[in-house]
Amino acid sequence: MDSITIFKKALEFEKKIRDLYLSAIDIVDDERGKKIFKTLAQEEQSHVDFLEHSIGTLSDQGSISLKTFNTIVPDTKDLNKNIASMKVDIPEQMLGDIKRVLSSALKLEEETTQYYENAFASAKGDIKEVLGKFIIIEQRHTDVVRFELDHASRNGYWLGFPEISMEVG
Repeated sequence: MDSITIFKKALEFEKKIRDLYLSAIDIVDDERGKKIFKTLAQEEQSHVDFLEHSIGTLSDQGSISLKTFNTIVPDTKDLNKNIASMKVDIPEQMLGDIKRVLSSALKLEEETTQYYENAFASAKGDIKEVLGKFIIIEQRHTDVVRFELDHASRNGYWLGFPEISMEVG
Protein backbone atom coordinates (compact mmCIF):
# COMPACT_ATOMS: atom_id res chain seq x y z
CA MET A 1 0.00 0.00 0.00
CA ASP A 2 1.24 3.48 -0.73
CA SER A 3 1.38 6.20 1.93
CA ILE A 4 -1.74 8.03 0.76
CA THR A 5 -3.80 4.84 0.78
CA ILE A 6 -2.51 3.99 4.27
CA PHE A 7 -3.45 7.46 5.54
CA LYS A 8 -6.90 7.39 3.92
CA LYS A 9 -7.69 4.10 5.66
CA ALA A 10 -6.28 5.47 8.94
CA LEU A 11 -8.55 8.49 8.52
CA GLU A 12 -11.57 6.16 8.51
CA PHE A 13 -10.46 4.65 11.85
CA GLU A 14 -9.76 8.04 13.41
CA LYS A 15 -13.11 9.54 12.35
CA LYS A 16 -15.01 6.52 13.63
CA ILE A 17 -13.50 6.68 17.11
CA ARG A 18 -13.68 10.49 17.23
CA ASP A 19 -17.41 10.26 16.50
CA LEU A 20 -17.86 7.67 19.26
CA TYR A 21 -16.17 9.98 21.78
CA LEU A 22 -18.26 12.96 20.61
CA SER A 23 -21.47 10.97 21.03
CA ALA A 24 -20.34 9.86 24.50
CA ILE A 25 -20.16 13.48 25.64
CA ASP A 26 -23.93 13.71 25.11
CA ILE A 27 -24.72 10.27 26.56
CA VAL A 28 -22.79 10.54 29.83
CA ASP A 29 -24.07 12.89 32.55
CA ASP A 30 -21.01 12.54 34.79
CA GLU A 31 -18.74 15.61 34.42
CA ARG A 32 -15.56 13.56 34.86
CA GLY A 33 -16.71 11.20 32.10
CA LYS A 34 -17.59 14.11 29.82
CA LYS A 35 -14.14 15.60 30.35
CA ILE A 36 -12.39 12.33 29.50
CA PHE A 37 -14.46 11.81 26.35
CA LYS A 38 -14.04 15.45 25.30
CA THR A 39 -10.26 15.17 25.67
CA LEU A 40 -10.16 11.93 23.70
CA ALA A 41 -12.43 13.41 20.99
CA GLN A 42 -10.10 16.42 20.68
CA GLU A 43 -7.11 14.11 20.47
CA GLU A 44 -8.74 12.05 17.73
CA GLN A 45 -9.71 15.25 15.87
CA SER A 46 -6.04 16.28 15.92
CA HIS A 47 -5.25 12.92 14.27
CA VAL A 48 -7.92 13.56 11.63
CA ASP A 49 -6.46 17.02 10.98
CA PHE A 50 -2.91 15.65 10.77
CA LEU A 51 -3.91 12.87 8.40
CA GLU A 52 -5.93 15.17 6.14
CA HIS A 53 -3.06 17.65 6.02
CA SER A 54 -0.54 14.86 5.39
CA ILE A 55 -2.58 13.40 2.52
CA GLY A 56 -2.51 16.82 0.85
CA THR A 57 1.19 17.30 1.57
CA LEU A 58 2.07 13.84 0.27
CA SER A 59 0.09 14.52 -2.91
CA ASP A 60 1.80 17.88 -3.45
CA GLN A 61 5.32 17.36 -2.09
CA GLY A 62 5.77 13.61 -1.68
CA SER A 63 6.84 13.85 1.97
CA ILE A 64 5.45 14.80 5.40
CA SER A 65 6.72 16.23 8.68
CA LEU A 66 6.12 14.98 12.21
CA LYS A 67 6.69 18.44 13.74
CA THR A 68 2.98 19.12 14.28
CA PHE A 69 2.08 15.62 15.45
CA ASN A 70 1.86 15.26 19.23
CA THR A 71 -0.38 13.81 21.92
CA ILE A 72 -1.87 15.21 25.11
CA VAL A 73 -2.55 11.75 26.56
CA PRO A 74 0.04 10.70 29.15
CA ASP A 75 1.90 7.42 28.89
CA THR A 76 0.97 4.54 31.21
CA LYS A 77 3.84 5.32 33.61
CA ASP A 78 2.54 8.87 34.16
CA LEU A 79 -1.02 7.58 34.34
CA ASN A 80 -0.03 5.20 37.13
CA LYS A 81 1.60 8.06 39.09
CA ASN A 82 -1.74 9.86 39.15
CA ILE A 83 -3.96 6.90 40.01
CA ALA A 84 -4.86 8.13 43.49
CA SER A 85 -6.18 11.45 42.21
CA MET A 86 -8.05 9.74 39.38
CA LYS A 87 -9.91 7.27 41.62
CA VAL A 88 -12.98 9.44 41.86
CA ASP A 89 -16.26 7.63 42.35
CA ILE A 90 -18.52 7.56 39.35
CA PRO A 91 -22.21 7.86 40.26
CA GLU A 92 -23.79 4.39 40.21
CA GLN A 93 -26.54 5.39 37.74
CA MET A 94 -23.93 6.46 35.18
CA LEU A 95 -21.95 3.24 35.16
CA GLY A 96 -24.07 1.47 32.54
CA ASP A 97 -23.65 4.22 29.95
CA ILE A 98 -20.00 4.76 30.75
CA LYS A 99 -19.15 1.06 30.61
CA ARG A 100 -20.99 0.59 27.31
CA VAL A 101 -19.18 3.51 25.66
CA LEU A 102 -15.82 2.53 27.14
CA SER A 103 -16.23 -1.07 25.94
CA SER A 104 -16.94 0.17 22.42
CA ALA A 105 -14.05 2.62 22.63
CA LEU A 106 -11.65 -0.08 23.81
CA LYS A 107 -12.57 -2.28 20.86
CA LEU A 108 -12.09 0.60 18.39
CA GLU A 109 -8.79 1.70 19.96
CA GLU A 110 -7.47 -1.87 19.77
CA GLU A 111 -8.58 -2.19 16.12
CA THR A 112 -6.97 1.15 15.28
CA THR A 113 -3.71 0.18 16.98
CA GLN A 114 -3.72 -3.14 15.09
CA TYR A 115 -4.22 -1.30 11.80
CA TYR A 116 -1.23 0.96 12.49
CA GLU A 117 0.92 -2.01 13.54
CA ASN A 118 0.07 -3.88 10.33
CA ALA A 119 0.68 -0.79 8.19
CA PHE A 120 3.98 -0.14 9.99
CA ALA A 121 5.19 -3.67 9.24
CA SER A 122 4.76 -3.15 5.49
CA ALA A 123 5.62 0.56 5.20
CA LYS A 124 8.81 2.09 3.87
CA GLY A 125 10.25 5.59 4.06
CA ASP A 126 8.94 8.63 5.97
CA ILE A 127 5.58 7.11 6.68
CA LYS A 128 7.12 4.37 8.82
CA GLU A 129 8.17 6.95 11.44
CA VAL A 130 4.68 8.49 11.42
CA LEU A 131 3.03 5.10 11.83
CA GLY A 132 5.39 4.26 14.70
CA LYS A 133 4.29 7.41 16.50
CA PHE A 134 0.63 6.59 15.84
CA ILE A 135 1.16 3.14 17.40
CA ILE A 136 2.54 4.69 20.59
CA ILE A 137 -0.29 7.23 20.79
CA GLU A 138 -3.02 4.69 20.10
CA GLN A 139 -1.55 2.39 22.76
CA ARG A 140 -1.82 5.29 25.22
CA HIS A 141 -5.45 5.77 24.25
CA THR A 142 -6.07 2.06 24.76
CA ASP A 143 -4.43 2.28 28.20
CA VAL A 144 -6.56 5.27 29.23
CA VAL A 145 -9.78 3.62 28.05
CA ARG A 146 -8.87 0.33 29.75
CA PHE A 147 -7.98 2.24 32.95
CA GLU A 148 -11.38 3.95 32.95
CA LEU A 149 -13.26 0.77 32.06
CA ASP A 150 -11.54 -1.20 34.83
CA HIS A 151 -12.38 1.57 37.29
CA ALA A 152 -16.01 1.84 36.18
CA SER A 153 -16.44 -1.93 36.21
CA ARG A 154 -14.89 -2.35 39.64
CA ASN A 155 -13.91 -5.82 38.50
CA GLY A 156 -10.68 -6.20 40.44
CA TYR A 157 -8.53 -5.29 37.44
CA TRP A 158 -6.39 -2.23 36.86
CA LEU A 159 -5.12 -1.58 33.32
CA GLY A 160 -5.87 -5.19 32.52
CA PHE A 161 -3.94 -6.64 35.48
CA PRO A 162 -5.55 -8.10 38.63
CA GLU A 163 -5.37 -5.86 41.67
CA ILE A 164 -3.95 -7.69 44.64
CA SER A 165 -5.10 -6.79 48.10
CA MET A 166 -2.58 -7.06 50.91
CA GLU A 167 -5.27 -6.62 53.53
CA VAL A 168 -5.78 -9.40 56.04
CA GLY A 169 -9.46 -10.18 56.35
